[in-house]
Amino acid sequence: MTDDILQQTHDQWIDKGFPYYPTDTKWRNDIFNQLVNYRRDTLVDRKNKIIGQSAHGLNLAWSFMEHAWGIKCGKMRTPIEIWNDEEHLKKGINKILSGTFFKQKPAHEITDSDMRSMLRRYSGTQMVSNFRPTAAAAMYDIFVDKDSPLEGTEAGTVWDPSMGYGGRLLGAIAAGVNYIGTDPCIPTYEGLEQIRDLYGHSHKSYTLLRQGSETYIPEEQSLDFVFTSPPYFGWEAYGDEPEQSSIKFETSDTWKEMFLKQTISNAYRGLRDGKYLALNVANTKQYKTFEEDTVSLAKSVGFTHTDTWWLSLSTQQGGSAVSTIDGDVQETKQKQQYMGEFTRPDIAGRKFEPTFIFKK
Repeated sequence: MTDDILQQTHDQWIDKGFPYYPTDTKWRNDIFNQLVNYRRDTLVDRKNKIIGQSAHGLNLAWSFMEHAWGIKCGKMRTPIEIWNDEEHLKKGINKILSGTFFKQKPAHEITDSDMRSMLRRYSGTQMVSNFRPTAAAAMYDIFVDKDSPLEGTEAGTVWDPSMGYGGRLLGAIAAGVNYIGTDPCIPTYEGLEQIRDLYGHSHKSYTLLRQGSETYIPEEQSLDFVFTSPPYFGWEAYGDEPEQSSIKFETSDTWKEMFLKQTISNAYRGLRDGKYLALNVANTKQYKTFEEDTVSLAKSVGFTHTDTWWLSLSTQQGGSAVSTIDGDVQETKQKQQYMGEFTRPDIAGRKFEPTFIFKK
């Protein structure tokens, strides 16, 4: 690969602009229809309590969240930082051109998708995560009482304490449930409003609140299911709003007591008797006892830990080692060792993350 070709390819991509997901109406509607029509029941392994992988609808959620490409995860670089650094960007493009990381392609065949994949996987880089809409819809199918009518406003009502980037909102729309969501991040909230306004059903209710989950006090006995993936203290810097839990609570102990426990307490208050709270968390290098603390806190406010479901992860999310854009192999940041009461599935070549199920 000559330096001239590499420089020319770099300059052409810079002129074109960052490879965000498409935002045109036809593309979005096509992806939404694929999500709604997807047979998500094929993802559910009830015997082993596993929800499999499907990316249907995930790119639709990301298309409303352009700011997510610049959100920091710890000390890792963001995709935007790679894009804005000529040396790193040229190095990544060269890996595509030479076939070191992806299938080799000539410059004129490199797509926006190729560039997004490279920017996500570049060594030392991490992008914030999003919940798969199909997995969220499957969870709603399982835990929202199907004796409830799924037409009209009498359908089951779910609360998503940490809405994030739209995966669970789209899942709620696909599953036909009423949705309440809380999140303090302004650009995230604005993207979620767009998703709701474009794709929400007129006969369902979608209440989006720009506030932290610890401050949302639901009406007693008003919720059929509470389900979320809470933030990881000190890891993902979602924004600089004063309501952000990592800004509002300066220490991990304070965050655990005033944010995590309070959110769980609010869920207990709002849930109807016999209904469930589901929390998708995992131990990390930064928070080694997130799983244990979550279970302990839920029990302390009155919940019973009745089950654990398992989300199937990609190798990059949960594997013991992954190839980087530099062609090296590095240990993943998250060790997949589960310390709870229910056994992690042991299936060769697959990794899983727990979603703890608590009954009121």
